[in-house]
Amino acid sequence: MRRIGTFKLQCNNPYVYLFLGYLIIIAGIITFPYFLTRKTPPGYIIGGDTLVHAAIARGIYLGRNPFLDQTYNIYPNWYPFLYHTVVASAAKATGMSIETIMIAFQAFLAITMILVLFYVARGLWGAKAGVYAASLSLMLLGSHIYPNPKELAPLLGVLSIYFVLKRMYVPSGFLLGLAFWTHYAFTLPLVGLPILFAIVQKEKKNILVPILAFLIFSPFVINAAVHSGRLPQIESIYNPWETDTLVNKLKSLLPPVYLVPFLVLSFLRWNRERDPLSGALFLLVGIIAIARLFPELLQPFGVYIWSKRFVGMLRYIYTLLSAYGASGVELSTKRASTLLTVTMLLLVPLAGAVIFWDSVDNDQFVWISEYDFSLYYPEEHFLEVSSWIWNNTERDDVVATSEEVGMVLNALTGRPIVATLYGHGNTFIDNQKRREDLEQLFTSSCNRKKEIVARYDVEVIITEPFVYEHWNVTDIECIAVPVYQIENVTIWEVKE
Repeated sequence: MRRIGTFKLQCNNPYVYLFLGYLIIIAGIITFPYFLTRKTPPGYIIGGDTLVHAAIARGIYLGRNPFLDQTYNIYPNWYPFLYHTVVASAAKATGMSIETIMIAFQAFLAITMILVLFYVARGLWGAKAGVYAASLSLMLLGSHIYPNPKELAPLLGVLSIYFVLKRMYVPSGFLLGLAFWTHYAFTLPLVGLPILFAIVQKEKKNILVPILAFLIFSPFVINAAVHSGRLPQIESIYNPWETDTLVNKLKSLLPPVYLVPFLVLSFLRWNRERDPLSGALFLLVGIIAIARLFPELLQPFGVYIWSKRFVGMLRYIYTLLSAYGASGVELSTKRASTLLTVTMLLLVPLAGAVIFWDSVDNDQFVWISEYDFSLYYPEEHFLEVSSWIWNNTERDDVVATSEEVGMVLNALTGRPIVATLYGHGNTFIDNQKRREDLEQLFTSSCNRKKEIVARYDVEVIITEPFVYEHWNVTDIECIAVPVYQIENVTIWEVKE
């Protein structure tokens, strides 16, 4: 019978749930002061990804077809939208703003992560492993700083793995399909595990998992295939095609230093017991490593992707394996057992708090979220402009302005725009062509301006500081009339 300190840990022991409740309360104490003090989601003012996710959620909230690109209001949507649909639905149900729900959802995911890892580890190796996984998951709280689908997809993926290992293939495939609908790059390598089981172990039922997952995800694929005129072309501000060296790939596969001793224990325990469940997780680490190191294997299929996306599941798998390793430690003395209890229930949560708040303090986009738009970008008058747009335009009226201001207004109002910043546009669309046309709209001849207005069905043009900074603006009055002005910002309505 196993013990933590002086407490016996069995699945039906109330102390197990006492410890779990304690860890959840600690997670709330660590993170909720951060969540509750945000005035805007982190990165919302000067970041890009958060604006994209807010814009997608906003478009769905307003009732636009989710299979449309919510930035340009054209087919196809390039981003799986399960996360955004949840945000939009919660905003509708509660009457809260999209921004508030995005932050609240991150708080929910932070707690759910603890529960999921506890549930999976307990189901695989017992109650002690479950408590240890819940404790170690507090070290992952920093991943919830940003509202992002990347933190929902792994939780669905972890559950999918669990049901594969439990030979529950239908729920596994269903959850994997939902994970694809959240962020397919993070969870795509998980397909390799049931396929390998089907081939090597000759358990053909495993093949139900990828089949069901792809069937569930097929509407997204079909929508992209039918409406896209080209293979996806990824723009990345990180320029991974030149900077993603073998050394960088190998570094991205390494576990956090604090997990290394636990992972050593897990390997030693697996080597001694040959536990098939932990062995499968080690195998999954290998599959992810292959996907990370050799993305060229996908290029014959026309898929060019930054393979760092594939490692998103690793920290969760490493945490589960660490719980497996630590829970196998047999301690003969009460003092040693008490020390392990203190480490898992006091020292690890304390370290998690330090890591979380260090991440917050050192993130360039987090501190800025304490500011209102009017304080950080006073010259752009985002609040006044977005208010005018809400009151004077229809849901699908296209707004033309600078890429920077366009992204913010797209997120705030859901109105489609002509072009967005590099690295944040639809991978199935020629975003560079749109940026060039946007420049022409502000700088070219009247005839050329009319062509672009007609091409994108522009209803509103906004000249503001970013526009003047980028271009020498000419002759807007030949295609539009001013209808609102505040300092150096003018809103124009296109002439009929």
